[in-house]
Amino acid sequence: MAKVKRRSKAKATPKARKPKKLVASARIKAAAKKSAARAAKGAPIGKSAKARPKKVDDTITLHGVFLSMPTAKIGLMLSMCGAKWNYRHVALRDGQHKTPEYMAMNRFAQVPVLQHGDRCIAQSNAILQYLAQHFGRFQGRSESDTWRIAEWLGWDFDRLSTGVGMSRSFMKFHPQTPEDVKSFMRVRGEQALATLDRHLGGSKFLVGGAPTIADIAVFPWIATADEGGFTVANYPNLQAWAERMLAVPGVAHPYTILPKEDRVAA
Repeated sequence: MAKVKRRSKAKATPKARKPKKLVASARIKAAAKKSAARAAKGAPIGKSAKARPKKVDDTITLHGVFLSMPTAKIGLMLSMCGAKWNYRHVALRDGQHKTPEYMAMNRFAQVPVLQHGDRCIAQSNAILQYLAQHFGRFQGRSESDTWRIAEWLGWDFDRLSTGVGMSRSFMKFHPQTPEDVKSFMRVRGEQALATLDRHLGGSKFLVGGAPTIADIAVFPWIATADEGGFTVANYPNLQAWAERMLAVPGVAHPYTILPKEDRVAA
């Protein structure tokens, strides 16, 4: 029998499907209507307007006393950094430093206090470290410098502020202090000045060839050493350092740096 050829069945062409009509839900319609209304008022179209970042309070206020050299250190630092800062006089004779409001800023009931925004910092050398980090200035150039600066800051409180600073306090504010106490502190002050003079014979500044917060901490005591009965000119290396410091922009005598009453920066 002859083979019968089978016709191949042509595949049927599928009918084109009609695209589905998108129908907005009631929720989408309501959102679109709301966006259109906001756009008509000039607001951007989107899920929601982006919240504006809160303005950070960067105001710097120094609370202190005109005749306080720890306060003067901070004024000097701010001046050298070219910062704008407010000043608030603390009436020590009236006991303002012992009020609850002041002690909420400084638990030690002392001056100075640095108020930066909502942050309060006490102890002058700690404040210097804070400001050096904040402004990125006068911190030294290496990790080794950081430790050397810390050494001088500790020594300042241990020797210089007690020897030279207390001698000044006795002569200027407490002349009734017993003579043996005055003599002890005077010897301590002379030893501190000799230490500085010896070190500065081999270094332009206390830590390296540029001023740091170590120099800023020490300068007010040296600038007012004569009020404690000391003669800085007897220490030539120290005298030369003081003159170099006075040539640095922003440096001046403590009584020039600090105002005598409240001041608000322009």
